[in-house]
Amino acid sequence: MFSLDNLDTAGTTMLKAGVVPSTNDIAVDAARKGAEHGWAVCADVQTAGRGRRGHSWKSPLGSLYISIILRPQVPMQMIMGLPAVTGLGVLDALESFGLSGRVGIKWPNDIVSVPREIVTPHGSNFNRKLAGILVEGRSSDQGAFAVAGIGLNIVNPADAPAAPPEVQAAIDAAASVRRQLEHDEKLAKDGVPALEPISLAEALPEGKPLPDRDAVASAVRDAVLARVARWERAIKAGLGAAGPLGPILQSYTDNIPMLGKPVSVLSPNGTELAVGYFYGIDAWGRASVKLGTGEEKTYSAEAVSLREV
Repeated sequence: MFSLDNLDTAGTTMLKAGVVPSTNDIAVDAARKGAEHGWAVCADVQTAGRGRRGHSWKSPLGSLYISIILRPQVPMQMIMGLPAVTGLGVLDALESFGLSGRVGIKWPNDIVSVPREIVTPHGSNFNRKLAGILVEGRSSDQGAFAVAGIGLNIVNPADAPAAPPEVQAAIDAAASVRRQLEHDEKLAKDGVPALEPISLAEALPEGKPLPDRDAVASAVRDAVLARVARWERAIKAGLGAAGPLGPILQSYTDNIPMLGKPVSVLSPNGTELAVGYFYGIDAWGRASVKLGTGEEKTYSAEAVSLREV
């Protein structure tokens, strides 16, 4: 099992680890020890991976779990644009492997795709989750930073090779602790229905070779850093006056297949709050929904989830 105690960030920009609790935790620790912008860690398995709102993230063998340290030199309030920027970077990487037109973003930043048997994909078919992204802001003696954690299904979780017994025991133990904490703290369980997973192996068009995990990791890291660099330059040039997504808003909305579709607005516990048409996103990343009454409401990703109906 990987230990944070002896973490050394010198001499590498991509640490390859075996079994870890969470790549985001390793990256946060590395950043506080001085690891630079762009340093990344990639693991075989996470025993305690997590997603947005503290949800657990299943991390079986055979797929990609990577976290990247981001230190863009932008005003603090702009940092909240990084999840969308990271999502566009992941799309760039996936398109380089042959998925152009077959991947999109589910607001705010999950990566969705379609099975290869759908020859002419339409928005309503982009309902299977290929990757999850969790961007966490932190602070250190060197200043504020963020860690972008990305879990990408290279193989379908149902087809993943079995973990060794000692690894499975660690995964089960972490899950047991999480369930106990939820019970003790009486945390509300998220009743929002999960998207069915899809893997890179299932999404690639016929004849496109499945890249190995190291190639995917390098492509994802490089593409995310390239997007962050472009966004940072735009913010410094004053293009973020309307909000942190200002410089990327057109590209971001162009890649959200759910836009223009009827949606349910769901609270974190799964309660339906409203039904309407998802018609826009503002420069702060908030979703605009037009209700049947004609009323227009704006929602933050921290407060609600959207599901196409």
